Amino acid sequence: MTLGAKILTAAAILCLLLWAAFLALGAQPLEETHSLTIIYGEDEDFYADARVYHKLRNETLFLINLPRARSAYRWWSVDLTNMTISLIGSPRSVGSRKYLLREDPKGTDVGTKDKMGDWFWHFTEQGASFSGNGFMCSVRWPVK
Repeated sequence: MTLGAKILTAAAILCLLLWAAFLALGAQPLEETHSLTIIYGEDEDFYADARVYHKLRNETLFLINLPRARSAYRWWSVDLTNMTISLIGSPRSVGSRKYLLREDPKGTDVGTKDKMGDWFWHFTEQGASFSGNGFMCSVRWPVK
């Protein structure tokens, strides 16, 4: 085996070991998806440029990034299993890859009046919507 092949093999093994250690420490990688349609807005301005992520091997918890929303309302999680919508902090990132750690806070549920104020939300078979404080978001998913 030539020196170049040995170096490439060692680099590949090192990358695999680092990835395994990253996952073992509680990292939950996020993958961008295009399965949801999202329209959001504040006051009279509406946008459709949201980015949607989900945890690998989890198709019921979505993290939504609304880039033109106020900074406090940029990241949301929509859990289809528990039918909850939560305001969350920005996920961590390494380069362009985003991830969560197991111990990251779960966010503030829109139903928590003492922390969020008066918010309204609704789930249907086709999607969910939520609004409050001059902000509105509609999330639609394909009907199965």
